[in-house]
Amino acid sequence: MTSAFSETLTTLNGSFAKMIDWNRSLVEKTLRTTREESLRFINRRLERNAKTLESLRDSQGLSGLIAAEQDWLICAARDYVEGTEKFGEILLELAANGAREAATDESFRAVGPEPVSRARRVVESSERQAAE
Repeated sequence: MTSAFSETLTTLNGSFAKMIDWNRSLVEKTLRTTREESLRFINRRLERNAKTLESLRDSQGLSGLIAAEQDWLICAARDYVEGTEKFGEILLELAANGAREAATDESFRAVGPEPVSRARRVVESSERQAAE
């Protein structure tokens, strides 16, 4: 009985370790992808802010300043909307890939209800033996 319990516990521990490792790699991939996209977004905003500063420096009068400010606001709003859409697409793609990988990975299916029910049977039998 003890060997069956030990074997079941080893199987469950291995499965949990594999699941934790898989989640770690998924989180690393997500963080790496979002960091890269964040850097692209920041660089794009810095370039456009530099262009706005140039247009502010070259503007003539109050109307030129207002026009440059309006262009900056429109450009910033567009960039933030596009950035949000891009992040949404990236996260959706990562989630879909993760779900697809989990569905096709045999190791996730290997620990089905059988090892759990086997562990339950071992615990129940050891409890019966202890009660006798």
